[in-house]
Amino acid sequence: MYSFAKDIKFMEELKDRGFAKTACVVLVSDRPFYEGRVNSGIYRYFRDEFAVYGDIYKPTGANKGIEYISLSGRHEFQWQSLNERSKFYIIEM
Repeated sequence: MYSFAKDIKFMEELKDRGFAKTACVVLVSDRPFYEGRVNSGIYRYFRDEFAVYGDIYKPTGANKGIEYISLSGRHEFQWQSLNERSKFYIIEM
């Protein structure tokens, strides 16, 4: 999920450098990306709010809770079903 936020940040940077339009496409085959018992921290963006914005802190590994990505915009999305196992979303900027 943190890598998804990194991708969005990269698309923001491309827009800032003159790209007319950018997009992030995410495809997942694991239910924990879009639903689960924990809906706090990074999970709230993908399981509860369906929007990625603000300062997103790294949730695991080295620099957990210290390293973060700061997004300048609010990027809303909707999980779409691809098949019975997979979902995806597209964020256009």
